[in-house]
Amino acid sequence: MPPRVLVHLVRQLADLHAWGRSAGSWWGLVSWRTYGSFGDGTNGYLYTSAWVPARLLEPSGDPAARREYQQVQRFELPADSSAWPVPAASAGRRWRHCGPLEDAPAPAPQIAPLVGGTALPPARSDG
Repeated sequence: MPPRVLVHLVRQLADLHAWGRSAGSWWGLVSWRTYGSFGDGTNGYLYTSAWVPARLLEPSGDPAARREYQQVQRFELPADSSAWPVPAASAGRRWRHCGPLEDAPAPAPQIAPLVGGTALPPARSDG
């Protein structure tokens, strides 16, 4: 199982599949899932993946997880971000890949998220 990271763009825990470096910056290939209702009337998970700048990823505070992070594959990414690798989708899963993200992705049109998904609670406002 891949190590987990907090993706600040979506305020959600995600699996970290790989590290990539492009133009001197590090990116993490991550995937997360959202539970919701699909247009066909079924409920289930939508799996989403993206390349996210490392500065927007927060590793687990668990000391035992450090070994897992050291084992994540690292490689150089091509200059053309459309050629960056995508994770393999598992059969039977609904999947979308967002490519490189520096801002929160647009909501997925194919799913209406339901309470009880894997998202973290909204950020607190102190004002």
